[in-house]
Amino acid sequence: MEELVRFSISIPKSLLDEFERWLHNHGMVNRSEALRQMMRSFIAQSKWEFQEGIVSGTVTVIYDHHRHDAVSEITSIQHKYGHIIVCTTHVHIDHSNCLEAIILLGEIDEIKRFLIDLNSLKGIKEIRTSMVNI
Repeated sequence: MEELVRFSISIPKSLLDEFERWLHNHGMVNRSEALRQMMRSFIAQSKWEFQEGIVSGTVTVIYDHHRHDAVSEITSIQHKYGHIIVCTTHVHIDHSNCLEAIILLGEIDEIKRFLIDLNSLKGIKEIRTSMVNI
């Protein structure tokens, strides 16, 4: 286990009160754990913006099942980026819509190229990403 370090900060009481309400509403165990999670998220977001480092996360794609070319194009892109794809899950949401959950692990610039290729496809209704710093 990594060594823990204590530090203190000064913030306005109103901000602390709001933070305490947020902790309670989100079921957070304590301030320290909440701050650790926020710091990791902030660092991951900064790396994402500046395209440096390795991240892991999910890409969720909703697409029109009746666009047969969409299915084959998504598969083709996944083969092209197989080196950063850990696994995928396909779900039939309803008669017309499918969901593809893609787990990724790799360099940020490569993941961004993967997302650009996905976004260029017709029949895609929505793409959401969630990346975390490793």
